[in-house]
Amino acid sequence: MLSTILLTLLVIVSILLIIVVLLQKGSSEFALAFGSNPMQSIFGNTEADTILVKITYFLGGLFLVLSLLLAVVSQKEQNSLLKELKTEQTNTPPATK
Repeated sequence: MLSTILLTLLVIVSILLIIVVLLQKGSSEFALAFGSNPMQSIFGNTEADTILVKITYFLGGLFLVLSLLLAVVSQKEQNSLLKELKTEQTNTPPATK
């Protein structure tokens, strides 16, 4: 149950992350080749505080956390299912012919 909720949240965050990344303005490396604003390429872009970049960082971090949580929860559920199957095998009497 918990893994289904986490997986659903992970898919939603993935879609939002794709949309936010596609909405961002790309840096024009082609323009830098012809000498436009070389200081910006040396010292980095100062647009790091825009809202889309902050949302991207947040969604990226959320994606990583949800992925790790999903891995841990899935592993625990798988281990509990394996234990349940082992106890069923030991509790059932052998079939007679």
